[in-house]
Amino acid sequence: MATLALILIGILLAGLLVFLIYRAARSYDAGAHATFITTKGGDFYGALRAPITLWDPTIKVLRDRQAPDITIMATDAGGTQYFEKTLVNRRTGEISLRVHTCAPRPFIARTSDKRQLLIKAKVSFQLDIDRIQIPTQMDAFGATLGARIENLFDNAIGALEDQDVFARQREIESGVLGKLLEMESQTDPNAATGMPLGIKIYEAMFSYEPFAKELNKDPSNGPMAYDNEHLDDLVDMLEKANPQTVDVLLRMLELQTRQNIVSMLCKSGGLVAFTASELGLSDRTIERASNGVNIMKPPAYPAVTANGSAQAPAPVAAAAPPVTPAEAYYGLGAPKGAAPPKGN
Repeated sequence: MATLALILIGILLAGLLVFLIYRAARSYDAGAHATFITTKGGDFYGALRAPITLWDPTIKVLRDRQAPDITIMATDAGGTQYFEKTLVNRRTGEISLRVHTCAPRPFIARTSDKRQLLIKAKVSFQLDIDRIQIPTQMDAFGATLGARIENLFDNAIGALEDQDVFARQREIESGVLGKLLEMESQTDPNAATGMPLGIKIYEAMFSYEPFAKELNKDPSNGPMAYDNEHLDDLVDMLEKANPQTVDVLLRMLELQTRQNIVSMLCKSGGLVAFTASELGLSDRTIERASNGVNIMKPPAYPAVTANGSAQAPAPVAAAAPPVTPAEAYYGLGAPKGAAPPKGN
């Protein structure tokens, strides 16, 4: 009898141990923070919504190789490092139901006036447990969501000019959020449609900065070194500036251009002479004589004598006729210290 009692006690203890192990292995801490996908007979059975122990051995939880692959692109707190974030613990099959932020890598958007902006977009979302089978059955959930976010922001920004993007940033974000919500709810058949992803959208936001395009630094191009984008920047700046400020700026640019011309000519190594009027430092006009000598204009007003009567201006001597190089050479005469050549 004692032996039989020991055997019964051993069987009970073994059964209790098996029960505890089975219970521990088949208990899942589901709830508002996480869920588990179950199948029965190979078909989708449901998602766990509360802590539960699955006593039915035909109900299986997708884990390990059978676990769904749900990943998104995310960024760190500083917004500088991008990495791929998974929402599924493949070892246990736990799927996170917390609110996450999908942040696609920065992309280039072109505005209606052909300006390029570097866009950094973010969308806050949460997996919808009522439609959890949609993301779990998708092959590339994160890529699809990221491409949708990029496409919606690109279309919204492309319809505006660059100066309007800042003024209507909240309007752009609200429009993108509305389209994302409409794609998930499918309530308006006339609105932009797309495949639902089984998520709840809470917020859509973006930041932008001008795309740094290097200016053509070849000095031989002159004004043509500015491309359309840099010329548009100048136009935006000048059209909003005070006219007096623009006049001062143009005057400074003119003086700088004159200085550049002088610097380039002086690099030749020869002697270059400029008058004050040619450099823009004097408003008095200068006439050029035919032989190249500068002649100042006589004063336009008549001279006044001691008795107060106006005296007619003295006649100006007529300019000498131009001298050809040959006449100037032979007019110099023989060199000093040299005897004139003897005749034959």
